[in-house]
Amino acid sequence: MATASCATGDSSSTPKHSNGHASPLDLLRRFHKLQAARVEGYGLFEDAFNTFIAGAPLYDFNAYKQRVAEITISFKKISEEIIHIKNSLRDTHNKGEIAAIIEKVQELEETKLKSTADLQISRKNASDDPSDEVIQQEITALHFKLDDLAQEINEALEDLKFESEDLYAQEMEDETSR
Repeated sequence: MATASCATGDSSSTPKHSNGHASPLDLLRRFHKLQAARVEGYGLFEDAFNTFIAGAPLYDFNAYKQRVAEITISFKKISEEIIHIKNSLRDTHNKGEIAAIIEKVQELEETKLKSTADLQISRKNASDDPSDEVIQQEITALHFKLDDLAQEINEALEDLKFESEDLYAQEMEDETSR
């Protein structure tokens, strides 16, 4: 069984710029690693729910609750580190546009997590009463909402890629001139 925590790594291991701070590019790379860990966390969240729902009608709510608590702690650590990255990009490196996109991703991810939890509750209710049309409609609506959120997150990540292209170009110039 997979562990419930997503490795967020140690932000102190992020390479430091000559001013003692991580460079904007290093911060972006860390953000992308954290975003990948968040995706992994959603997989763990879904696995925990599937294990829980498979026990119907004798649900092991305590085991599910424990796994969700562990996953939530991991999501919280990821979120806190991403907020630190956003603030550092904005305040230390004057990269407000990039920080704003990261903030948008954070907001979308917060909505996605809540919607995912809502979907799991609706799916559990549907397993208890499969003939309830209202619950089936809720599930369909939540699936559409999650699809839309995934699309918005992907669009924001594309915006981030385009907004940060100059950072990658600068790194390549620096490496070429060495």
